[in-house]
Amino acid sequence: MNNQLVVKEEVLIEAPVSKVWEVLIAPKYIRQWDALPHDFDDYYLETGRTIEWSGITKMTVKVCEPHKSLVFSLYVSKWEQPPAAYNIGYTYNLSEEETGTRLSIEIGDFSVLPDGIEYYKSSEEFVDNALNKIKSLAENRV
Repeated sequence: MNNQLVVKEEVLIEAPVSKVWEVLIAPKYIRQWDALPHDFDDYYLETGRTIEWSGITKMTVKVCEPHKSLVFSLYVSKWEQPPAAYNIGYTYNLSEEETGTRLSIEIGDFSVLPDGIEYYKSSEEFVDNALNKIKSLAENRV
């Protein structure tokens, strides 16, 4: 049995990779498919940028390769060890195809957490909702 708790999903979006990328990094779009802190500045995401929710949850952009890959590390303050002890993150990968752009999302690995299965389940819900909203936004169907 695979002991990893990693959510992996993908969707084909009928839009150019540049449009899908814009939906992933522009706060005006992110707010429509994910929660950003109320005080988050409207600057595009870039490597090193941190999104923090009241000192409780912190996401840091580790990779921001335009039109290809966006990778965040995730840390929640109630986790027992320091951030360096975890390799839990969100990875968004884009690839151009004949009919549009393939977006894949990978979240985890939550197996290192005592309540990892709960994070895994909530991440499954997040991915389903986020992929549908990102697709709609990129295809201008919202």
